[in-house]
Amino acid sequence: MKLLFARLATHRNQLWQWFVRHAESKHALGWLGIIAFFDTIFLPIAPEIFMVALMLAHPKRWKAYLAIALTASIAGAIVSYFIAYFLFTQLGPLLLRSDAMQHAFLAAQHLFGSHIFLTMVTTSFTPVPDKLFIYAAGFLQVNFFLFIAGHFVGRGARMAALLYLTGRYGKHVIDIVDRYFLWFGGAVLALGVLYAIVWWCILPFLG
Repeated sequence: MKLLFARLATHRNQLWQWFVRHAESKHALGWLGIIAFFDTIFLPIAPEIFMVALMLAHPKRWKAYLAIALTASIAGAIVSYFIAYFLFTQLGPLLLRSDAMQHAFLAAQHLFGSHIFLTMVTTSFTPVPDKLFIYAAGFLQVNFFLFIAGHFVGRGARMAALLYLTGRYGKHVIDIVDRYFLWFGGAVLALGVLYAIVWWCILPFLG
């Protein structure tokens, strides 16, 4: 276990050094757009880490960082949504052959779709990768505009908060996020699960 954590720490340090080097390059904004775009599709690297390096290099360009990262993130979310949407059109009839699967799908679609805006906002502040919820939104074919609006507000708020904290505390913001994000994100996730249990399992019996 110690060896695993040591390797993860080494990998993280190497990744940070890569971010620091490219934050000073003339292609920094292009790299930011690429990372933010593919983050919402498959990339296991959050663009916010690169944004910290960019803020340390050129803090006055924070508006450009936010605009590019958020626009690219929304574009990636749109692509992921329609990838999942297309997969459902191909696989849906096979998966929903049984009455039980149809009932489960409709229940999930109703629960997720009825709260898609709030779900996309809150998941931006949990440790769960939001790309999972993006693909779920497309697969369940929830309202596209509410989905994008929720992603815009949630991801935009997360990026803006990080830029502000970086401008105020510098590189120490990484330690702050490491220390408190999992606790805060875990609490948000727990509240979401509790709400889902009440909505899906308890309220039907009371009704």
